[in-house]
Parts: sequence; C-alpha cells; structure tokens
Amino acid sequence: MTKEETKKKSTTKKTTTKKTPQKKTEKTNKSVQEVKVEKEIKEKETVSTEEVKRPSKKDIKDAKAVEKKAQLNEKKKIEDQIDALVKEKKETKDKLKKKELTSEINNLMKKRNNIGKRDTYLSDVRKEMRLVRWPNKEEVIKYSIACLIFVVFFALFFYGIDALFALVKDLID
Repeated sequence: MTKEETKKKSTTKKTTTKKTPQKKTEKTNKSVQEVKVEKEIKEKETVSTEEVKRPSKKDIKDAKAVEKKAQLNEKKKIEDQIDALVKEKKETKDKLKKKELTSEINNLMKKRNNIGKRDTYLSDVRKEMRLVRWPNKEEVIKYSIACLIFVVFFALFFYGIDALFALVKDLID
C-alpha cells in the first residue's frame, strides 16, 4: 500500500470513530434524561412521611377561619344583589316586573340561607324525588299489563325451548 492509501484509511477510520461516539453520547444523554424523568415521576408517586402528617390544630383553625370568611363574603355579595333588586322593585310600577323581582329575591334568599350548610344524603334524595315524574293511574295499569304480557310470553318461550331440548335429548339417548 502506498502512503496515501494508508492516510485515507486512517482518516476514514478516525472520522468513523468520531461519528459513532457522538451518536452514542446522544443516545446516552437521552437515556439519562429519560431516567431523570422516570425518577421524578417515581418521587411524585411515592408519598413521603412528611405529607402524611396530620395538620396541626392551628392549621385546622386557620382553614376554618378562611372558609368562614369566604362564606361571609359570598353572603355579602348575595345580600348586595338582594338590596339592589329590592330597590329596583320599589321603583318599578309594572306588576309583572315586580312579580319577577320578588321571585328572584326569594331565590337569592334561599341561596344565601344555604351557604355554609352541608347537604346531607336525605336532603339530596328529597330534591331528586321532587324532580321525578310519577305515572298516573292509567299509565300504571297500561305498563303493568305490558309487563305481565312480556312475562307470560317469555315464560312460554323458555318452556318451549326446554321442552324441545328435552325431546332432542330423549331422541339422542
């Protein structure tokens, strides 16, 4: 081999060796970043003992005070709305408008009274039951008859299938 050929081979080897380590470092950098992200996710998933500690009495008291202030502010806003509606009601002469304002005022008063109250299960059930549309006598009779017809139909259908399978079983034996 000539000197030029050996130089070309050595330069090509050098360039190839330089390129491959760069690719490897890029891959390792990506994997290092992925590992960091995975570690962060694992750290977030694991609950430290500091987070499990119960809040102190002072923290609870402060939270209750903040909640109470928020409730009072909300009540105050609603009371301001009520006052504005009452003032508007006094100024209007139209009976329909007064009626609408009265219903709005009553709704706001109910809303104001419910602030801070915790809804119980039974009160929620009562609210939902008021929304139920109950069937009248004619509908109850109509739906009951339909239900009985379906029950009789399917009873006869399954009785027939059972008898058919019993007959086939006797023929096979």
